[in-house]
Amino acid sequence: MGKIFMLSEQKWILSQTLWLTATLLLSLPTLSFSIEPEMEEEVETLDVIEISGTAVEQEPRHLNFSLPEIQTRPRGHRSEYLALPQRSLSKPRPKSSVVLLDQTAKTQDILTPIKALNTQRPPYPRQAREQGWHGRVILRLEILSDGTVASGTIHKSSGYQLLDNEAIKAATQWTFQPAKNGAFPVATTVNIPIQFDLIK
Repeated sequence: MGKIFMLSEQKWILSQTLWLTATLLLSLPTLSFSIEPEMEEEVETLDVIEISGTAVEQEPRHLNFSLPEIQTRPRGHRSEYLALPQRSLSKPRPKSSVVLLDQTAKTQDILTPIKALNTQRPPYPRQAREQGWHGRVILRLEILSDGTVASGTIHKSSGYQLLDNEAIKAATQWTFQPAKNGAFPVATTVNIPIQFDLIK
């Protein structure tokens, strides 16, 4: 009797283990579909600001001095260079105050987008025009509720640091008509593409 009882108990434990394993395996697909990746917040992109410049031909320079002697470094010596830091300018932020939002704005789509008021175009540097440098830089600006620029970073480089620096230097001086949530102006983040084009 003892052996028969032990066998039936082992069968019961085995059947319970199989049932639990099957239940867990069947619930796995539902668990995997319930996990959603976090979506990056969408940033509004404003119209492209175009900057045109005339290509400048470099004049040949005549040098009237003897060339220096060049000494080669031993093969074992290597010099290391540090990468240039990412250029960004920011202004001190005022203390944030409590902003009342119109809750009906979201339900009735009473949202007013941001508009540019004063966007003084950056100069096209002579060195860039001599070298034939052109491209598009995309700036990411944080606009406060009063329409001024709180900070700016280079979201996508033109490929030339000189053009990137001129663009972000000018952008921190711009002013905007702020976005509105119902009747309340709100701070927002926007992307602004600036296109440097050469005219030959």
